Amino acid sequence: MQDMLESFDLKKQADELGVSVWKSPGFLFILMGIIIISSMLAVYFVFNNPDSVEYLLFSEFALVLVLFTVGNSIISGVDEIARANKMKTEFVSIASHQLKTPLSEINWEMELLVSKFSEGLTEKQKELIGNVGNSNARMIRLVNDLLDVARIDQGRLPLVKEELDIVGIIKDVIDNNRNLAASHNVKVNVVNYGSVPKIFGDRKRTVVVLDNLISNSIKYTKEKGNVDVAITPEKDRLVVCVKDDGVGIPKKQQKNVFHKFFRSDNAIKNQTEGTGLGLYIAKNVIVQSGGDMWFDSEENRGSTFCFSLPLKKNDKFYSVSM
Repeated sequence: MQDMLESFDLKKQADELGVSVWKSPGFLFILMGIIIISSMLAVYFVFNNPDSVEYLLFSEFALVLVLFTVGNSIISGVDEIARANKMKTEFVSIASHQLKTPLSEINWEMELLVSKFSEGLTEKQKELIGNVGNSNARMIRLVNDLLDVARIDQGRLPLVKEELDIVGIIKDVIDNNRNLAASHNVKVNVVNYGSVPKIFGDRKRTVVVLDNLISNSIKYTKEKGNVDVAITPEKDRLVVCVKDDGVGIPKKQQKNVFHKFFRSDNAIKNQTEGTGLGLYIAKNVIVQSGGDMWFDSEENRGSTFCFSLPLKKNDKFYSVSM
């Protein structure tokens, strides 16, 4: 019911799509409904007055003209939105490519400075260089995320499907997040529910998915909390779940979790860093790899994010039943 009511918030819908109110889908839908009802009433009136042939012809002409006008408005509105979306995606892709080169050069220069000339630097200077390096790394990650989003929107996200050792990947991701866990005083645990076979997926992208889920869980877990990574082999797939006892996601916002740029009220309130792109990218990577992603969350109790990937068995890859 709430979703239905929100669909008739014409001002909000127009603002989100970047069009005028009378070009919003909700307004055009209402207008079309009024026209259809009016035409039904007109037909009923004419059939009850068989002598009004001229009125019938005029009504049909007027109805066709109005329907043609509204239909043309709908097509124009959809075309305008589609063109704007394409231009936005192309701009993000081009801008991200252009930003990637100077950011990489900054990273190389920083590494050269630290490796070759660190002996002449004071501790404060080393700290400042480290801060610059961390900020640059965050910028590189943001640019990479924007590039991935542009590729997903254009339907050309590259995936290299290969045999993966998920246990080794999880251990590497946890090691990479060890400092983050220590700074939040959070313990990360791994639980295996049976022997773990090989799976089928893109190694680089699977690392990104796990890093996103595990780092998010650490960030949103309260001090002295726990993050549990569970690995469960099933008939034709492997399920990995990352569970935390953190702030959770408000129920009314859960439908938007896998949308671009979504950040819950809890994340903003706790001033947790993020762009709102990670889960959108993660789900698309998993789905395009033949798996699925889902979650369960309760506010102030924690969240559990799970994904599945197909198993490799007897040199054959099994697809997940969706």
